[in-house]
Amino acid sequence: MKDLTTREVIEGIFADAATGDLERVLGWWADDGILEDVTLAKAFVGKDQLRDYLRWYFKALPDVRYQPIRLVIDGFTAIVEWQQTAPVVDVFDGVAPSGVELYIHALDMFHVRDGLVQHEVSWYGDGWFHQRLKGVSGPDIPPPLPVTPPLREDGERFESSAQ
Repeated sequence: MKDLTTREVIEGIFADAATGDLERVLGWWADDGILEDVTLAKAFVGKDQLRDYLRWYFKALPDVRYQPIRLVIDGFTAIVEWQQTAPVVDVFDGVAPSGVELYIHALDMFHVRDGLVQHEVSWYGDGWFHQRLKGVSGPDIPPPLPVTPPLREDGERFESSAQ
């Protein structure tokens, strides 16, 4: 895997995440890799903690397909934007499922070295994430911010190469 580019690693980890195959996803991570989940204000260090985190994430949100809508690569750094609506079907961050369809608009920033993810910072919810997760709604809770501009027919937001 050492010879893989940053793009190949990111495309591989997103393809495997879409299948929900926990061990294949972990295969893209360095043993001491760190995932910072900004939405939950928690960090997970090493494959054991990553495994526990990803297990409940995949179990709570099994329909998420992790389809990038924008990918930016600069050397060892990759930034991936993706969005999807998915039902929460199991406990997520200690919150029992409320039957809610959760809108996820995510931005993940990766540092990749030697064909493995060394570090990821992930944002997938706004300041109202936990209220929405619990099924709370009403005039005091704004609707999720949609992707703007909206996706084109090819699933992308913007053209992929400079003119």
